[in-house]
Amino acid sequence: MNETESPAPAGNVRQRAFNVVGWIAFLLLVPPALSMIGLPRLQELISTRLGAWGSPVALVIYFYVILFLRVFFGSDQRYTPVLMGYLASFAYFSNSLDIGFMAWLRELSSGVPFLSYRYMSFIAGVATIFIANALSDAKKGNWIVDAILLVLLPAGALVAAGVYLPGLLGL
Repeated sequence: MNETESPAPAGNVRQRAFNVVGWIAFLLLVPPALSMIGLPRLQELISTRLGAWGSPVALVIYFYVILFLRVFFGSDQRYTPVLMGYLASFAYFSNSLDIGFMAWLRELSSGVPFLSYRYMSFIAGVATIFIANALSDAKKGNWIVDAILLVLLPAGALVAAGVYLPGLLGL
């Protein structure tokens, strides 16, 4: 390194490490997702070994906690899309998993035919988190664009999937 180059900031290693940890957090969503598509063995194993601490709801909570660490210690530039993404994805996860205090939302959405597919809501929740993570890395942004991309786009995709996919998949 010559004299005109500056060393890398100390936070870069920490930021990269927490970014990786944040991406690894998505593995916590695999057991509930597999259970939803009819492969419950991994979720049952985790629930048997850990009890309530290994329930699908607990895994989603751990997922959010680890993502929060990624946001707090990682390389995120903006927090507005992260908070919006957390709220929107939690609504989608509440529609797909049995979250006790959110049962009212699940009951309400089960009455609407195109919102009654649990796995589609789960996918919308995961997609919302992916979009929120991407938006949080941008140095500049607009909360209106964030709201459109994090709330309206996944909701529209969920409605479209609920209307068109069941017919195509024979559900």
